[in-house]
Amino acid sequence: MTGTPIEAVAPEASDPSSAFPELSEVAPAGPVASYRRPTRLLLWGAGPAHLRFLKSLQSRPIAHAEITLLTQHTQVFSQRMLAGFMANETPLTQCLTDVAQLIKGTEVRWAGRQGRAMDADSRTVLLDDRQVLDYDVLSINIGAQPHREAIERAMPGAREHGLFIPPIEGFIQQWPKVCDMGRSRALRIAVIGHCLAGFELALAVRQRMPTAAVTWVPAPQDPPRDYSDALHQRILATLRSQRVTVLYEPVAAFERDDVVLASGARLACDVPLLVLSQSTPAWLQDTGLADSADSSLALGQHLLMDPHQRSTSHPEVFFVQEDSPVLPGNLRAVMEAEPGKLQIAKPGQAQFLYAGADHALAIWRGHCFQGRLAGWLKQLLKA
Repeated sequence: MTGTPIEAVAPEASDPSSAFPELSEVAPAGPVASYRRPTRLLLWGAGPAHLRFLKSLQSRPIAHAEITLLTQHTQVFSQRMLAGFMANETPLTQCLTDVAQLIKGTEVRWAGRQGRAMDADSRTVLLDDRQVLDYDVLSINIGAQPHREAIERAMPGAREHGLFIPPIEGFIQQWPKVCDMGRSRALRIAVIGHCLAGFELALAVRQRMPTAAVTWVPAPQDPPRDYSDALHQRILATLRSQRVTVLYEPVAAFERDDVVLASGARLACDVPLLVLSQSTPAWLQDTGLADSADSSLALGQHLLMDPHQRSTSHPEVFFVQEDSPVLPGNLRAVMEAEPGKLQIAKPGQAQFLYAGADHALAIWRGHCFQGRLAGWLKQLLKA
């Protein structure tokens, strides 16, 4: 892969020893530098918002910026294409983005490692090989990474019996094995959680396995749905037409061959698919970034962000869990010291949901329509 090796971007002027005591003998000491116009931009992860930003650099580089991309993946799976992949409509090769090709011709450095922890006060990120990167501006877009420990506490047995989506990298290796099982017998599959993603994936399972018993269980730990009642009714009608059962009862635990509901009832299930991407990964809890103090969030703490998708306590840190059309422009505005150009992240763009073979459900300004035309637009726009 192209790019500067990791050694070229090791820390030069930070003191990570207070944040990472085990590195006190190998990390140089010194104050964190302050810049009127930031120089060092660290992109943690190759999520869809970062891929947008990297693509923009091919035509509009930021001349003074030292940009580092931190990801261990050479190819990135597109979240938007997951349902099509599961339904066997989209080949795996069409779902992948080659990171090396994307940064070719730019000045972006590639750090082919995995981030392990960060400390917002010292502006440092600890890597899995004990090296430390420092930054002036940090953008985190690693895609959804569920807090497995918190999920296990809320729903015992999830780690042993559930198949997690995300992280996608692991799931796309396991899904073909589930499909092989489905060829020999009719499976009982439950999709647990995350409203709109759960809807899409339940329909994808039905498309791939016509004889399976498919149930969608919106998890109570998810945030309340933020879409219209009209769309909700369209979703329910679509699920009924495709013979997908919907259960609104909370999940209490997972056992072999069963999902245990809060009432004590059991849902027979061979493969529970966990789409709990709203949970915050464990490593974000000890970063120094402001997070919610709401103890009712059973799946972990949630970071507090301003309208520009920056930490409310450390505005030099951006955090986007999945995609964002405004992040590329906001990163550019901060690196160019032009705060007046910061954009507010807000809904309103057209959204397309997978809704069965060659069909999609399109949502725009509160209205929704469904059918092959929506599916064609979804493919055309790669939405």
